[in-house]
Amino acid sequence: MTDPVTVEPLEELTALWAPGSAVLCVGEGDDGIESVATWHVSPPGDATGAWIYPADDVFGSQDAARRVLTFVERRAIASVHPQSLREWLDRLTATAKVDIEDGWWERHLFSPVDAFRETAERRQQYAATVEAARQDSKTITPLEWTHDLPDDAEVQDFASLQRVARISAAPGTPVVSEVLSIARTLRWLVSVWAETEQVKNRRRYVRAAHGDPDPLPPRWLAAVRSASTNRLPL
Repeated sequence: MTDPVTVEPLEELTALWAPGSAVLCVGEGDDGIESVATWHVSPPGDATGAWIYPADDVFGSQDAARRVLTFVERRAIASVHPQSLREWLDRLTATAKVDIEDGWWERHLFSPVDAFRETAERRQQYAATVEAARQDSKTITPLEWTHDLPDDAEVQDFASLQRVARISAAPGTPVVSEVLSIARTLRWLVSVWAETEQVKNRRRYVRAAHGDPDPLPPRWLAAVRSASTNRLPL
């Protein structure tokens, strides 16, 4: 039996909790032209903005580079290909001639794989707390999830994360397919995390043991908070 508290709809919770983030990719676009794609992911995890430009324009024009940087400044950036992402941001910053410290973006980056692992760890902690409470009261029911995570899930990279999330390749050119697939995976992560943290609203003893609900997985949230205060001199 759970505590008699109001449970808010999942979509309403994610809208309140999860700040927007960004996805940045470089790859083959229309007519085989190398392109830069940027996607915005809204609080509930929806893709709300999309910009695609030829890479030669972006990396060859100060104005174009600055325009793309405005799409990622003050936003957490999903780090799926860490080395490549750092190289793209370095080239953008150099082309834009931004007077700012090298590696300014490091505080913006978060790993979707880490976000998944932190979510799975939280679920294990909450399940242990519930099972301990069940020893004293058999009326307490085990946790059940709408988004069930397999106990034996081996998530070592983004490809394995997409398999667990059942995110297939999105249609479109290679760069659009990649950036949209990442955005869809972020939406799934937001939903799974929100469902996980709602347990604290339904079971007061879980909240007492683990604190108030958190809006995002810890490292993702840290990136959001750091990025939100880092306005570029554009």
